[in-house]
Amino acid sequence: METREEKLKAFLEENKDLFWHFDKTKLQQLSDDVIVEYILNYGDEISVKNLFEIMGINHVAQVFYKNVSPDRRINYFTPVVHFFDLYFKRHASRNFKHRTVGAPSFGQKIQ
Repeated sequence: METREEKLKAFLEENKDLFWHFDKTKLQQLSDDVIVEYILNYGDEISVKNLFEIMGINHVAQVFYKNVSPDRRINYFTPVVHFFDLYFKRHASRNFKHRTVGAPSFGQKIQ
């Protein structure tokens, strides 16, 4: 049975093109914050599904909500924030508190 680290290493190798400006030899050193951000922003539905299987949907949701809080600079695309906010509110465990998403609404200017 593969460990989480082995699965994540293989996953990053399969999706290395999404991490275009990182050193390809150091992808395993990326934080969960960076991995989740890039997969949710640039990945397809298969890569998102695989990310959920490796990290767990609840962990991905926690990372997502931590990084879209109103007091932080948000690197997620607005449609991505909207979609995954709705998705996690419906599918992630009710055991953690969903945060208010700080992303602007469609049509609202980003400052």
